[in-house]
Amino acid sequence: MTTVLAAIDAKPSAKPVLATAVTIATLFDATAVALHVRENGTTAAEKAASAAGLELRLLSGRPVDQIIDAAQRPEVAALVLGARARGGPEPAGHTALEVVTRVPKPVVVVPPHARPPAQLTRILVPLNGSSESSRALETTIELAHRRELEILVLHIHTPATVPAFADHEPHATTAWNREFLTRHIATPHERVRLLRHLGVAADDIAAVAHEATADMIVLAWSQRLDQGRARVVSEALGRSSIPVLLLPVSAADRRSKRSRSAPYISAR
Repeated sequence: MTTVLAAIDAKPSAKPVLATAVTIATLFDATAVALHVRENGTTAAEKAASAAGLELRLLSGRPVDQIIDAAQRPEVAALVLGARARGGPEPAGHTALEVVTRVPKPVVVVPPHARPPAQLTRILVPLNGSSESSRALETTIELAHRRELEILVLHIHTPATVPAFADHEPHATTAWNREFLTRHIATPHERVRLLRHLGVAADDIAAVAHEATADMIVLAWSQRLDQGRARVVSEALGRSSIPVLLLPVSAADRRSKRSRSAPYISAR
C-alpha cells in the first residue's frame, strides 16, 4: 500500500498536518497514515488521528531519526510535517529543517495555522527556467495534471532578464510564454497558466500564492540550507500561509548545476 505519512506531535498544529496529508494522498494515489514519536504521552496524538479518520503508528526514540527512517520506507510516497517555528529567525522548527534536508522524497511542510482545503484545486509552481528544477518538478506536475488541478507556473524576472519586447509586442510576449511552457512543462497545457512577475523570487512567491489563491506551493530544491543557500525555499517556508511541497533535485542534477546559475534551487 502506497502511503503519505503525516508526522504529528501532541500540539494543535497536528490538525492541519493531518488534513494536508489526507488532501495530498489523493494527488499521490496513496493512503494517508499518521505517525507519532512518543515523548510525553500519546493521548493528544491519538485523538487527533482518530478525528481525522487515520491509522496512527506509534514509535519511540529520537523524533528526527524515527521520522526519517519511517519516511525512507519504500511504500512512502511523501511525508507531511508541521513547520512549528513562527516569527523567529528560522523558516521552520529544528525537527522540520533536519527532516527536509535528509529525506530524499517529496516533503510537505505545513504552517501551524494553515487551513488546507478538502481537495486541491490549484497549485503554484515557481520555475526559474533551469533544466534541474524542471526535471525535479516533472512527476508532480504530471500527477497534478491527471487530477485536473490548475497549475500556475510562476516565472519571476529580474530587471536584467525581462524580454525587451515585453511591454510593446503582445504577439512576441505570447510566443515567449508558449515557448517557455513548452520547454519546461511536458504535460498538456490546457490547465497550465503562466504568471510572470518582475521582482525577487525569495520575496514574492508567498505573496503571489496568496493573491492567486493557490492551495499549495511546489518547489524544487537542493536540500541544502547552509551558508545562505536556498533562500527562496527558506523565505517560502517562513512566509507562506499554505503548505509548501519540497521536491529534492537528484544528485546528478545537483552535480550538473554547479557550473550554472539556478536561483530557485540554491538561491543566495
